[in-house]
Amino acid sequence: MSDSEGFWIDRAQSAEAREKTLRDQIEPLKERVRSVCDMLGARIKGDGSAEIDFEKLVDNLGPENALQVRAIIDEKYGITGKSGEKPRIKVKAG
Repeated sequence: MSDSEGFWIDRAQSAEAREKTLRDQIEPLKERVRSVCDMLGARIKGDGSAEIDFEKLVDNLGPENALQVRAIIDEKYGITGKSGEKPRIKVKAG
């Protein structure tokens, strides 16, 4: 075997080892993304954008967390009024 062949064999073995390491790291990440998407009721579309199933999201949040999210939304957007009634939005000057 020439030095040239040895060089290419070493490079190939090194690339194979890196590829296996990366593959081993990617699988748990993919599973975490699937888990988070499932919890959020999200589906990743073919173009990379996400579509959220808000009913599923609310079911997964439960009442206590849903109320916390609602409070944040109401505060951020100045929404007032009782649940189920027509919401009122306060417009804030710039």
